[in-house]
Amino acid sequence: MKKYVYFILLGFLGFPLLAQQRYEDSLKQRLQVVTQPSEQMALALRLSDRYRVNEQYDEALTLAQDCLKQALTKNPKGIEVVKANCILANIYANIEDFDQAQTYADQALKVAETQRNPIGLAYAYYAKAVLHTILFDNKATIQWLHKALNQLDNQESEADLLARIYYLLYGVYTEWNDEVQALNYANKTLEYAIIGKNKNIVANAYNALAVVYSFQYEKTGDQNKRDQMMLALDQAIALYKTYPGEVVANTYAYILNNKASYYLKYYDTTNPTIKQSIIELVHEAIRIVPSTNDVALASGYGILSELSMKDNDLVAAETYLIKAYLLAVQKKKPYYHTLINILNSLVNLQVKKGDYQRALAYQQEAISYSNLLFNEETAATVNRLEVQFELKKKEQEILTLQETVENKQKQKFLLLGVIALGVIGGFFMFRSYHFNLRYSLAREKQLEAENNQAKLKVKYQEEEQARLKAEQDLLEVKQQQLETVVLASQLQLQHKREVLKQVKANLNHAQSIDIQQILREEQMTATSFEKT
Repeated sequence: MKKYVYFILLGFLGFPLLAQQRYEDSLKQRLQVVTQPSEQMALALRLSDRYRVNEQYDEALTLAQDCLKQALTKNPKGIEVVKANCILANIYANIEDFDQAQTYADQALKVAETQRNPIGLAYAYYAKAVLHTILFDNKATIQWLHKALNQLDNQESEADLLARIYYLLYGVYTEWNDEVQALNYANKTLEYAIIGKNKNIVANAYNALAVVYSFQYEKTGDQNKRDQMMLALDQAIALYKTYPGEVVANTYAYILNNKASYYLKYYDTTNPTIKQSIIELVHEAIRIVPSTNDVALASGYGILSELSMKDNDLVAAETYLIKAYLLAVQKKKPYYHTLINILNSLVNLQVKKGDYQRALAYQQEAISYSNLLFNEETAATVNRLEVQFELKKKEQEILTLQETVENKQKQKFLLLGVIALGVIGGFFMFRSYHFNLRYSLAREKQLEAENNQAKLKVKYQEEEQARLKAEQDLLEVKQQQLETVVLASQLQLQHKREVLKQVKANLNHAQSIDIQQILREEQMTATSFEKT
């Protein structure tokens, strides 16, 4: 299962058949017609990725490098530079040129970090994740993928990238036999692949769902899971037929072989309809892929061989296995996993036939290839571990450098903050001193004014008291004068009475008196009195 997932994760590989060639030609024609530079770049990058998917690595590299040159000329820090580096990193990862893959992934990340564009960062993180996927470093793969997801925040405008990210996550959790997470990410892959209109990833998503449903069916025996499994595969097959060329042949072949193997494993093969379906599916898979895809071919012939074994047709079973063996062994560099599986099946077949000598010969050959596989995998593992070590070492150095830069920036900001606080503090101290000085002067003036006011008030009170005293004295004098006048008036009145009495007495005694003389004397007396 791990190897199956590994081949799918290599980038949805395919082969340039007629429908696919027509689809690629349509992309080329659109590329020639489009005039907008941004759209030209998008189509060129898409076509380059299509070449990568079809294992046309020379064409993919040439076009992607041209895109990178154009992007650098247009804007060295633009997002197209990140995308071109990302595709180049993926191409080199597919052909296991780890040094080049790492170089372009690092360049993508460097440019993305410079521009601080979330989408650019997501592409750069995805390139890093692909590299770690090829290195079988699942922990690092998940870390980079989640960093990419955090940048995208499920933006539908980047649905194609989201679908690829979720598909890689599905692959990791499938290897870890985590059915819940595998199903979750398979569904998310399907959701965003449909939005992004990437039919090849949609087909792979349906196939992924079928794989998870098969796990659940084996565990629970729930017939609904088996029905869901087959329905998902039917939807993927229909997609290939509806959109010729957009679903690559390799994906289609795996889907056909999967459906045939599920019929073989979970259905009654004595049923003529089921048996015929298996044969048709495998023949279609064999027809659709050339001999270069020994994995798909071996899987197809293996299914036909097992079906023949169930019918006890050992001759037909051996014929299918020999075909697969010849295709695999004639390759310049055989895929040892496939070859060993074929040889082990031949061993079992010969044992069943009772031909132990041929069984032993096949067994010895299988052991020989197993040793070659061990040496190859050991060397590959050592190489991968070295790359992982160097990659982690470099990433740690970058992280340390970033932390150093961040610490220096923090120190710089802290120093600037202290200086700013000092300036602000000095300013406020000056303002405070200035305010206190103004307040003191104002307070002093206020106190002086209050003191002057108090003095004026005291002086006013003293003057008021003096005025009141003078008025009082004047009143006393006037009162005395009034009393004197009254007394004088009384005395004058009394005098007049006495004079009147005297006149009256003289009149009574008949004495002659000079009235005029008396009046003149009294008039003079009154005048003298008034003057006094």
